[in-house]
Amino acid sequence: MVALFTFLFLSTFPCLISSNIISPGTSISITGFEKISLPPNTTTTGGFTFDLFNGGPYIGVVDGRILKYNKLRRTFEDFAYTSPDRTSAFCDGTTDFNKLQTCGYPFGLSPDPATGKIYVTDTSLGLDIVGIFGGLATNLVPSKNGVPYHTLVDVDAAINRKVYFVDASNIYNLRDINTSILTGDSTGKLLEYDSRTKIVTELLTGLGGPAGVASDRVASSVFVAEYTAQRIRKYYINGEKAGTSEIILSGLGSFLQITRVKGEDNFWVPVNNLVNETFANTQAVKFNVAGQILARLDLTQEFTQLVSTVYQQGNELYVTGFNTGYLGKYQLIYS
Repeated sequence: MVALFTFLFLSTFPCLISSNIISPGTSISITGFEKISLPPNTTTTGGFTFDLFNGGPYIGVVDGRILKYNKLRRTFEDFAYTSPDRTSAFCDGTTDFNKLQTCGYPFGLSPDPATGKIYVTDTSLGLDIVGIFGGLATNLVPSKNGVPYHTLVDVDAAINRKVYFVDASNIYNLRDINTSILTGDSTGKLLEYDSRTKIVTELLTGLGGPAGVASDRVASSVFVAEYTAQRIRKYYINGEKAGTSEIILSGLGSFLQITRVKGEDNFWVPVNNLVNETFANTQAVKFNVAGQILARLDLTQEFTQLVSTVYQQGNELYVTGFNTGYLGKYQLIYS
């Protein structure tokens, strides 16, 4: 999977390795790295979340399944899947991109704050929702064969009963992502799904490889990470600036999935700076709604391939990479 993201950024920006708070406040660092293994022959898509009751974590894997961590057994187990055509015999353990539309590829995961169900963006199949007991997801917005969308990657279920998700490209699908980046494709979109009316609205177009999305606590704004354009954009839902957007963070490297910290209006996002086809300088960056950087944590000692998601759960920081057979967990230290 890393080869798919070896684009034009081999020497674009220097690695940022500070682990201190940038703005005034408490310093944050990490310690106690723990590697939590996935089942054999299973690798991550990068999708990751906990549910409303702190169950899980849940993680998307390349062969089309969503796994849930069983804390008692200390192992990941099958929870859900997105494709109605998926069979274990054909899909389990596969990394073949030619099987995506049969097996599924759950890239983004986000629990619904109203129902506890989990919204899923499947890169090939569309926007789905999974019930609290798992099983086959229900498709809400199709993208099979690129109609009406091509490459759905991340999703965030907001408190306003709206679901925000991003389409990385209006032209290219996942297997053509190299070409998308090399050509500077800027046909990505920010989309809004209204869970009550079932209507999808395009909020932003012309985005450069949008790969992450997250709303603030009161759903007054949405933040979009653009991987190709290497920036984070803030879209205003309410207020005087409603319907407009502005760039609040750039110049660090390539951003991926954004997650909001529970109970805060602060966010984590991974930043990747590729060095060569097999090595990347990786970071976890925490920022607030104004775009102020609160912390930069170097992850390169444990993650030398692209990091897709950084997720804070209490005083623990979970990190997932692309096509890795494990989940990383750190302890956060405040001083």
